[in-house]
Amino acid sequence: MIPVAIHGCRSWLHLAAGPTGRAMVLCPPFGYELICTQLGLRSLAEGLAAAGTTVLRIDYPGTGDSAGEEAPGRLEDWLASIAAAADWLRGTLGLEAISLGGLRLGGLLAAASAVRSPGRIADLVLLAPVWSGRTYGRELLLGARAAGENSAEPGWLEAAGFRLHDSDIAALRGLDLATLLKAARPQRILLAEPPRPGAGVQPSANAPVTALPFDGYAAFLRHAHLSIPPAPLFESVARWMAEGIAPRRAVAPGLLNDRLPVGPGTEEQTLRFGPARNLAGILCRPAEALPTAVLILNTGANHHIGNGRIAVRLARRLAALGFASLRMDAAGVGESAGGMADERVAALFSEGPTEDALAGLDALEQQGFRRCVAVGVCSGAHHAFQAALRDPRIVGLALANLPAFDRAAGGAPDLDGGPPPGEIAALRKPRMAMRRALAEIDRIVAERLGIEPGLDRAGGWLRRLQSRGTTTLLAYSSRDRALRELRAHFGRGGRHLPQRAPVRTVVLGGTDHAINPQSMQREFIAEIEEELRRHHAQGPATPCLPLPALGLASRAPPAVTISATMA
Repeated sequence: MIPVAIHGCRSWLHLAAGPTGRAMVLCPPFGYELICTQLGLRSLAEGLAAAGTTVLRIDYPGTGDSAGEEAPGRLEDWLASIAAAADWLRGTLGLEAISLGGLRLGGLLAAASAVRSPGRIADLVLLAPVWSGRTYGRELLLGARAAGENSAEPGWLEAAGFRLHDSDIAALRGLDLATLLKAARPQRILLAEPPRPGAGVQPSANAPVTALPFDGYAAFLRHAHLSIPPAPLFESVARWMAEGIAPRRAVAPGLLNDRLPVGPGTEEQTLRFGPARNLAGILCRPAEALPTAVLILNTGANHHIGNGRIAVRLARRLAALGFASLRMDAAGVGESAGGMADERVAALFSEGPTEDALAGLDALEQQGFRRCVAVGVCSGAHHAFQAALRDPRIVGLALANLPAFDRAAGGAPDLDGGPPPGEIAALRKPRMAMRRALAEIDRIVAERLGIEPGLDRAGGWLRRLQSRGTTTLLAYSSRDRALRELRAHFGRGGRHLPQRAPVRTVVLGGTDHAINPQSMQREFIAEIEEELRRHHAQGPATPCLPLPALGLASRAPPAVTISATMA
């Protein structure tokens, strides 16, 4: 897998294992569906490449890791980016048999793009495609209303932190897949659909249609830490694409551009790091950076763009202030190799992601940054906190909805912020009173006698960090259960937090545990900016040297293929 930048779009190239002349542009779904399925789409691309089809996965403009933000008229930009990706495969790799594939909205966009390039698209691969842009817009609206989301800005529809402008929703209304398939002229069409009324009916198209059942659709389209890629379907797609492939060697490209300008004087590049270069992340850096960098960790199993793209916005905002950052994927997440354990929820809080965070510190140090502020939400906050306890290079923490300072002490909320697993409501108050009493005794003895009695490990851990001068920002969603953990260790609102180094708590103006709404994202980002300005903006700025361009000889080892039991 080779990261490339194409006309402002971050893309991931999976070269075919053998000499064939066939390639596919893989078009992702929109919004939270991308968060859920990113790892599965990577496994599909790897399987296609192993079977002889070169694959280019793209992020549309203003989405994922691509340059830009949400803006009116993005639908037209997205269609243009698909065409540009196909042209890049033709011009850079010399491949002419270009197919388009897509999941959900990506399928509808792939068909719309094929209509604009009559006769130039070999095949269409449509996975649970959106059939009606009008119906899809209504689905987004109903989903946003059900979640209680409402964009503060008129003219926008926000769902799970991802927004579409009214002009694009209007443009979507004009897209109908059945009509597009009649107008498109690919050589073949593969259509995989989950069970639904009307599924299995052959659409009218100017090409032969192969219909496959999308078994496992519901297990695939769910939270990333629960998502199970439909391995049998993906294998069928790879075999179908391989039919009739004539041996032909692609043109060997020269150096491939991975540098992506994302703002005035700001560039992003992909880093491969870790003991076996198995970890991946996006380094965002201004032309001249302050000596302290920022490490942004995964939330759950969601890849490095973050819920609602918060990690991308944070990184680019901080670059404008002079801070470089690395938004990274732990092993088995996003673009990093490896697989997640069968007990996936438990694995999110295992030692592995903490060790990966330490590898992220090594990667930043290799780029010249020996001081770091670690940022995380939920499980990401947990690993940032644990990494800080082990490594003094972390000089600051910005943690949102840290589920528990000490998970072994009990009381840690569930992954989604719900009640602790197995909690007995009748014992909640007595247990809280006991934990609070032990924490208070621990604090008083430590502060007055200078002895760490160990009755409350969380208090001792925070005092240890503060003795190093580590700054700490603790942000919480309103009424989040993680506030109970703060109270158990440090009193209501954290009033007994140690104060040897700057530490503060803030309660954000929203209840979403994952900080999906953009209003909450803006608030949290503003708090991080304030923390960095106050405590970490000192020191001379140093020029950032560009990483070398990538060629085929420098590509990373292939990532492990994801099996049907991984997420």
